[in-house]
Amino acid sequence: MCNFVSFDTNKAFRYLIKNAANSDDMRALHEQYSLWRENEPGRYMQKPVQSELQRFFSPGIENAKLPALLKGAGGPRLAQLKWGFIPNWRSDRPKDDPLKAVDRARKALDIGRKTWNAASETMFEDEKPTWRDSAHDRRCVILLEGFFVMHYQDDETYPIYITLKDFEPLPVAGLWDVATINDKEYLTCAIVTQEANEKIHEINNGGERPHTMPIILNPENFDQWLEPIDQGDYDKIDKISELITAPSNRELEYISVVKNSEGSVDNSQLAQDFFEYKELKLDLKGL
Repeated sequence: MCNFVSFDTNKAFRYLIKNAANSDDMRALHEQYSLWRENEPGRYMQKPVQSELQRFFSPGIENAKLPALLKGAGGPRLAQLKWGFIPNWRSDRPKDDPLKAVDRARKALDIGRKTWNAASETMFEDEKPTWRDSAHDRRCVILLEGFFVMHYQDDETYPIYITLKDFEPLPVAGLWDVATINDKEYLTCAIVTQEANEKIHEINNGGERPHTMPIILNPENFDQWLEPIDQGDYDKIDKISELITAPSNRELEYISVVKNSEGSVDNSQLAQDFFEYKELKLDLKGL
């Protein structure tokens, strides 16, 4: 599972502008970015709060606002999506009994506290209503700096930071949706995961559903990933499945990082700096 990430919103948005599919998209994204920096964020972003724009270590329970790219009615959109997916049908639509409405709102917000990941193998299935609609027409690209997995050895855990060797932002597949709760719109997302590669399989050897990783996307595949799919269009679903199961050509780096006194990782530069554990048997350089 992917429950711990790092991100840099300004760096992510600049990367998306630079890698836009064409000059029109580049111009549109640049305009959105400029308005956002001038405190005119529009529907898909929030006014910049410096403490929220960069996180060196962000656990899912923080429900941080992750930088993302999505496809709107008028073209590509920069977005900040709350990490913790709430499907639109969880909206607290008005009903006769106000007490039940309060209960529906509470349950809707509760679901977003644990839906950080969506399994790519099942996201299109009718038996998975949480993801199904968004899998068809609300896919997004989430821009991380990297993600963390825990390695288990002799009843101890060791945090390993995984990032791109070229230090570019790490684009991963995501799903997004909009729910309305207490008259407020919640734009939320989940990171789409797949079976881990051999190296991460070796590192991420414990915990709940350990052997998975985010799906890494290349800029040339953004448009295909974002393109909506009609219900029952199995040809397009098959093409998406081929896209996300194709091996990525991006080289990853695996870095052991220091734990704090509570066994977690601090939200500081230390979360991305190499720390040597003398007792660690895992050969990260050899991966």
